[in-house]
Amino acid sequence: MPVETKTKIHEDSKKLVYQDSDVKKAMDLIRDHGYVTREDFKQMADEDWAEGFEQKIEAAFLKIDGEDPYIYFEQFDFKGGDIDSIIFDMDQVGKRENALKLLAEAIHQVAY
Repeated sequence: MPVETKTKIHEDSKKLVYQDSDVKKAMDLIRDHGYVTREDFKQMADEDWAEGFEQKIEAAFLKIDGEDPYIYFEQFDFKGGDIDSIIFDMDQVGKRENALKLLAEAIHQVAY
């Protein structure tokens, strides 16, 4: 079995847990300033967790009448080789470049 297949099987079997209170907190943060990072949720250091968290947040917003933010998950590379995630409302943050700047400031990294 190729290494990539073993890795994929391992990733698929990872149990990802999301607390309703974390989803609510993320929604409040997104309403307030448009985004969340690992500074808000340490679990976002795990790409799989962060991507799933974005889906939970988006699903929760869809249940609320009158709220329809454009929730987006993105990963960015930083100088030194670090890669980090941000979940943001495209309507508030604007373009991806703005999200990169916000993430860099939040996690104290230097963006390319």
